Amino acid sequence: MIIVNARFLTQPVTGVQRFAIEISKIIKKRLGDKVHFITHPGILHHKLAEELKAEVIGLNRSHIWEQIDLPLYLSMNKRPLLISFGYTGPLFYRNQIVSIHDMAFKYYKETFSKSFSYLYNFLVPKIAKKCLHVFTVSKTAKNELAKELGIPKEKITVVYNGLSDVFKTGGQTITNKEKYILTVSSHHPRKNYPRLLEAFSMLDNKSIKLYVVGNEIKHFSSSMDKLNDVSVERVKFLTNISDELLSSYYENAELFVFPSLYEGFGIPLVEAMGMRLKCVISDIPVFREIAKENAIFVNPKDVESIKEGIEIGLKLDKNRMSYDNMSRFSWNTSANKVLKLLNQIEKQN
Repeated sequence: MIIVNARFLTQPVTGVQRFAIEISKIIKKRLGDKVHFITHPGILHHKLAEELKAEVIGLNRSHIWEQIDLPLYLSMNKRPLLISFGYTGPLFYRNQIVSIHDMAFKYYKETFSKSFSYLYNFLVPKIAKKCLHVFTVSKTAKNELAKELGIPKEKITVVYNGLSDVFKTGGQTITNKEKYILTVSSHHPRKNYPRLLEAFSMLDNKSIKLYVVGNEIKHFSSSMDKLNDVSVERVKFLTNISDELLSSYYENAELFVFPSLYEGFGIPLVEAMGMRLKCVISDIPVFREIAKENAIFVNPKDVESIKEGIEIGLKLDKNRMSYDNMSRFSWNTSANKVLKLLNQIEKQN
């Protein structure tokens, strides 16, 4: 029996939850009743919970549930292998695999709430050392985890995020379409929205709009509270957007811009590439790993560089780009890597 810590069923969907959801759906289909999903009260994604046949256990929620109810359940069920997809798991449980997507909680701890920052900087290093194995989402992140958490690289397996099918084909055409630049991400300070907005306001083209797609997440610092108050008539903030509608926004955009200061991966970049959209992105190691040389790279700390990158992108003759080796970003391929490791651990036990 394999147990999956399915707290992601109780959380809004960002990149971390997307990874957990897509991998979970595939391993459930492949392993059937050999894998069991458990979570705490407060499920948000009921249809997905039914698909995974998830079981709600315990009375507590969040990290208290993870440190009390979950270990108790595991001890009552012969201490099976546990997969925790969201950075944390039971602190004193060795027989588990944990996904750690990046080191943002350490590198940018001031941009999270104090409680979140303290908890993650306390738990994650200890869990990483104690657990059997760690998944992460890029070679760049693997190097960072090995260095910062003091764990051997042999203990870390890179499992790329995949490209969902909805972003492989053209989205629906938006009627009465206006020309716009698109950016997609949660409202975290390291996503660098203030510099992007400033660069956008400096463009010579005053007719084009900027669409900002993404939700606010409660554990992020209040330093972004005033973001939606920016009085720029040409900026449109869009929240609670479905994947189907998001694919349409990608399909009809003039340009995708992602000047993030730091990422462990960056799913929106792969989605934009999947839709063959021209991309203006930060010159950071992980984006070089993902996009290779097929993008316009800018200095994310330099407003003028971001502005120039956008203007170059808007002037490109190509309406759509051709990106090489997109097969790297397959949920089936990634799930196969997870299943291979599970099989190896099962044989060792």
